[in-house]
Amino acid sequence: MVEEKKLTFRRYQDGDSVFHEWKEAIFQASWSHKCPTYVHRTPPCQGSCPSGEDIRGWLGIARGMEKPPAGTTWQEYAFQRSTDANPFPSVMGRVCPAPCQTGCNRNVVEDFVGINAVEQFIGDYALAQKFKLAPPGPDTGKKVAIIGGGPAGLAAAYQLRRKGHACTVFDDHAELGGMVMYGIPGYRTPRDVLQGEIQRIVDMGVVTRLNTRVGKDISVEELEKQFDAVLWTVGCKAGRPLPVPGADAPNCITGVDFLSDFNQKQLHTV
Repeated sequence: MVEEKKLTFRRYQDGDSVFHEWKEAIFQASWSHKCPTYVHRTPPCQGSCPSGEDIRGWLGIARGMEKPPAGTTWQEYAFQRSTDANPFPSVMGRVCPAPCQTGCNRNVVEDFVGINAVEQFIGDYALAQKFKLAPPGPDTGKKVAIIGGGPAGLAAAYQLRRKGHACTVFDDHAELGGMVMYGIPGYRTPRDVLQGEIQRIVDMGVVTRLNTRVGKDISVEELEKQFDAVLWTVGCKAGRPLPVPGADAPNCITGVDFLSDFNQKQLHTV
């Protein structure tokens, strides 16, 4: 005679299926009979990135989860993937406030992935190995004038050259780079790093017109006649004074003006 086993159980109670921590749901819920559901969505890190970089893609390459094609190192493959949206990995790895890390899923488990550190490594390695950006596309016969040689203008020139459009960048400074060159000190963005990443874009066949101010050295009407399109990327470089009485007094300058003069070696003793 088979001995009957006494079954012990308790009734379901409200809250039994609620996990108070995401970590608990992942690591202590292996007994669940429910199958996981995969939904195709933009990863939160990529969705938080203003450039829309394929962050999960090049992090996967760095982790070895995605193998590079034969004859290509993982560093070069990760560089190619990261620069598909952003041609400045070395600079952005240093100065970007990294909203991608704020959106990182790992925040609810322990801490975010150090995305900007990996990006800086990829960028620095690419400069040391002299990796090139994606080649220009077939010539379309179209010409675009870009007013402003800062990050936005240079990134636009990069993407336009990839599509085969001819680009000319106009800037009223002696060097390209905009606020990254003139608004950030050299210890934050080493000049050899910045100039190296700029030169890669120029090497794609981008024409530059430096020390040229639109409206003074060349008119908008002339640009509209010579080019099929004109893109304005003049940036937002106005300083913000302190909201206190006397902020407009003589010799009171904004941080933006100070950094611009400092980086151009135009500071004067008072």
